[in-house]
Amino acid sequence: MPNGNLKHEVACPLCQEKRLVRSDVILRLTRLEKPLICKPCQNRIRFANKDHPRKGTGIVNNLNLKRTVSSYYKAKQRCKLGSSHHPCYENVQFKFVSFQHFLDCVGVRPEGMTLDRIDPLGHYEPNNVRWATVLQQAQNRMPRNYWVKTK
Repeated sequence: MPNGNLKHEVACPLCQEKRLVRSDVILRLTRLEKPLICKPCQNRIRFANKDHPRKGTGIVNNLNLKRTVSSYYKAKQRCKLGSSHHPCYENVQFKFVSFQHFLDCVGVRPEGMTLDRIDPLGHYEPNNVRWATVLQQAQNRMPRNYWVKTK
């Protein structure tokens, strides 16, 4: 019975890289008539004709969708914090049921635009939000000192 801890130096037939392999592994692979291929070469063969399982899918690889998700959660957070974020968010509610509902109503965020409420005194709801440029948002503001409480 060979010692399983005994290691032999073996070269990979594909890349010729030398590595140490346990004798029981060598014995098992020779019985199965399989070559002693190193792990990087095995993976190269295994995934040669396949796309990466996560390549091109999801939010991480879709920058526009990533920005849209970020705008969604930031708006939700502003409403949650309320007046502790800014006095103008004191009674503002976020009325979108889910991100999918938000995406269906507003769409994917275009480059150079951010989320804006059409009526600055209204809630974040389907008919009151849009993607706007900085200039459009500046024109849509309440007058200066509108939110300052007077005694």
